[in-house]
Amino acid sequence: MKKKYFGTDGIRGIAYDFPMNTDFMYSLARAIKSNDKSISKILVGMDTRESCKYIKNSLVNGFISCGVSCECIEVVSTPILCFYTKSLNYDLGIMISASHNPYEDNGIKIFKKNGEKLSDEEELSIEEKVFTNKNIKLEDEIIKNPLKDFSEYEEFLFDNISLPKNRLNNNILMDCANGSLWDFAPKFFKKLNFKLVTYGCSPNGNNINQGCGALEQRKLSEMTLRTNSDLGISFDGDADRVIICDNKGNIIDGDYILAIIAYRLKRKQNKNISIVSTKMSNFSFREYVKNLNIKLSLSDVGDRYVVEKMKDTNAFVGGEPSGHIIFSDNSYCGDGLLTALYILEILEEEKTTLSGLCDLLFIKTPQKLLNFKLTDNYQNLINSKKVEKLINKYENKGCEIILRKSGTENVLRLMIQSNIESDIDDFIKHFSKIINE
Repeated sequence: MKKKYFGTDGIRGIAYDFPMNTDFMYSLARAIKSNDKSISKILVGMDTRESCKYIKNSLVNGFISCGVSCECIEVVSTPILCFYTKSLNYDLGIMISASHNPYEDNGIKIFKKNGEKLSDEEELSIEEKVFTNKNIKLEDEIIKNPLKDFSEYEEFLFDNISLPKNRLNNNILMDCANGSLWDFAPKFFKKLNFKLVTYGCSPNGNNINQGCGALEQRKLSEMTLRTNSDLGISFDGDADRVIICDNKGNIIDGDYILAIIAYRLKRKQNKNISIVSTKMSNFSFREYVKNLNIKLSLSDVGDRYVVEKMKDTNAFVGGEPSGHIIFSDNSYCGDGLLTALYILEILEEEKTTLSGLCDLLFIKTPQKLLNFKLTDNYQNLINSKKVEKLINKYENKGCEIILRKSGTENVLRLMIQSNIESDIDDFIKHFSKIINE
């Protein structure tokens, strides 16, 4: 059965419109409780969008109406919400965020008491129980914040990294996307004695991801060079992923981040190493991991499928080219801040710059990712004989092509890679022509 509301990373839409409206959120909360009668207390977190309080109030009213106790830790990253859901033994954690999407959008991500996201089956079961009712009267519920600070999460980070005060990579540029980590991340890095230049740290409710954040890679590159930083770090809105820039202005995406971690794993242990990436990963990355004699498994696109494959293959780490990196010893939750700290620790161990380390890895195979705005008949386009014939023609030439509806945005995503760049350009030209027709 196909899901109606849940995508690859929770539920998203335009704030105040269905399904991100009072009617649906209230009913969703009741459906979640109906699906699991054991749920008695939940923890809520949110990013900096002005619509978050509206959605929180709608959800909380729904939960309270069926006897579920609610608490909120206000503006936090998704991994912080996940961490406290597990460590404080809540039955459920709900993060209100649309991640990298523009501020007009919002969404929710749901975490179980073990810190992991719902399965496809659990999401389908909840959807079957959602029955919306018109004209719900909401109370303005005031719920308490159980935390004074995030010291336990800080201790978790300190326990997982080792960075001496005198370091080679000491000058950091940080972009917090006007999102969840705008306050926490700069303060934490200053405790580590980094020299820090920041931007995207002035949220006003409607500027999250606006001219900043993990999708604004050109700006990250320009700012890293302009500030003469050893590396640049850019989070998305809820900070479950990160994009990094080296000291020469080169963007280090999830493929390179995974390759660096694989390089370190190989140096530290010589056998039985397994990692996971998605079918969007670059040919050259796959070849590099193979040459390290590390087992690489490819999953479908979406962090839930990365996690499933990690469990199946007993992998320590998995991720996506988008910068979503998942560690098995971190409740299988992506954490952009922890990932950045891992990379800094590896650079300190190797006594090198990020560009110097990446020079030892690989040069990417030509690859392009394009987004096309969805229309009502997009499914007919994907399944059309013209598109099928075109894809078959170029796959026979050695291209790898993935065409899919985004699970987080209202777009059609096309990924194509090939050892011959002209084949990529030709395919895009012919595919665009079909779309225009």
